[in-house]
Amino acid sequence: MSTLSFPSNLRSLFVVASVGVASLMALALLSLSTGSSNSSDKQRTGKRKPSRRRKPKVYLRGLYNLGNTCFMNSTLQSLASLDAFNAYVERCIGLLPDSDRSSVDAAIAVQLKHVLDLLSPQLSRVSAYSPRSLIISLSHKGRWIASRNEQDAQELFQMLSSTLQSVVRNAETSLFDSGFLTQHLPIENGIVSTSQQSDGDDVAKNDSPSSSPLAASQSSFASARAVLENPLLGMAASRTACVRCGYIEAIRHSTFDNLSLTVPRAHTTSIEECLAMYTVIDRLDDFKCRQCSIVATLAKVKRDIATCDSDLAAQDMASKRAKRVAATAATLREQQRALDDALANNPEADLPGIQLASPPPSVSTRQTMIARPPKILVLHLSRSIYLPTGGTAKNPACVQLQRFLDISPFTTTGHISTNASTPISGPAVPVNKYSAESLAEIRRRNCLYRLSAMVFHSGAHDSGHFYAYRCVKAANSDDVQTDSNNILTDSDQWFMVSDIRTVEVSLESVLDAGNGYLLFYERV
Repeated sequence: MSTLSFPSNLRSLFVVASVGVASLMALALLSLSTGSSNSSDKQRTGKRKPSRRRKPKVYLRGLYNLGNTCFMNSTLQSLASLDAFNAYVERCIGLLPDSDRSSVDAAIAVQLKHVLDLLSPQLSRVSAYSPRSLIISLSHKGRWIASRNEQDAQELFQMLSSTLQSVVRNAETSLFDSGFLTQHLPIENGIVSTSQQSDGDDVAKNDSPSSSPLAASQSSFASARAVLENPLLGMAASRTACVRCGYIEAIRHSTFDNLSLTVPRAHTTSIEECLAMYTVIDRLDDFKCRQCSIVATLAKVKRDIATCDSDLAAQDMASKRAKRVAATAATLREQQRALDDALANNPEADLPGIQLASPPPSVSTRQTMIARPPKILVLHLSRSIYLPTGGTAKNPACVQLQRFLDISPFTTTGHISTNASTPISGPAVPVNKYSAESLAEIRRRNCLYRLSAMVFHSGAHDSGHFYAYRCVKAANSDDVQTDSNNILTDSDQWFMVSDIRTVEVSLESVLDAGNGYLLFYERV
């Protein structure tokens, strides 16, 4: 039957239905062809294409400003982004005996952990928090915390760091308390209580020297120290060398929890240039070299010995004067032997009874490099400028940042240079930090860091406002960081936190902000 025999309205409906059926058949054929194509692609590659899942909405808790406390709020927000630091605080609290939690340092640590827990990312909106209890605890250690004057974020960071180190020292002195060790047996510290071993095990272990109570205590103490390792602590190496004689003093090592870097007086600079200024070889014009002093003293002693020998040749050996000169010559020869031995073996050795001569001041060099990079690298950008009038001003230089920081050019390599005009260690092999192979090499040196948080300051030198940029890591960020091929993949979220105000921002806006004050890097 032809469609022309139908009424006009039914004829239109039939046409629409036909078009719809044809469209559905076309879509079905397209779906089958696409599915077969995807299936063949999957068979060829053997890999499943990554799914683009939408990032879960994350909310951060703000902190109330209780009167110029932005320096504290920004610092706490930054510390809350550091996984290793949060774990360290938690371990410190877990090792505190109940009897010691009333001390000032312990109270600060407990309140700090409470605030850090509240500042962890949330999946729903949360109200702001007032850190009044932490301020009260900190004020018992420094009254300036509770004042309403503007304070410095770096000073607060150093107070928190030193407080936790004090808590660790107090905990270490309590580790030999058997009741404390037994109480904290479940903690991952390798501590074993002999009271929980069977009699057979005790008899078997008594045959071994390592099973003595002293050895067990030493092993437990070493294991506990490993658990309490401070992720903020690194080690710096300093070398002073004399340009005149080439003598190098013993390399001096010192620990640090943050490095204070001078910002160059320029419109734009980089964090690498700030680190280069920290490790630059400085020239000292008024240095008194120990070896030069010994050499000058030895020359004087030899002249005095020659004078004594000349006097003895002209004196009657039986006279009292000759005896005094001979005794003086014998003493000088003993000093000569001591000075020769010091020059040959150790110029820093004590020389009792010998007054060293003061040679003319010589030119020397001094350099400091990073000897042991910490797990968390904290960089303080010192922006103070001292004016000729005696006042201070803020250096407004824009410090350019990158997400990854390679500090291998500023670290020692284990090969010490004996040349006063060259660095302590030779420069590391240059690498391209944007290739997977280079990133793997830098990570092997423990020199690759990833930016995790920053404290920024806006305003003048003596006034202004502190706020923070902090990173919220993606759920699979740990898996990504273990693979050098995927380490450049950035799926983290960044937030600007100013007291109670939190705003999600892009990584580019963070890196281009330029006015950083405290930078927090985590080792990759």
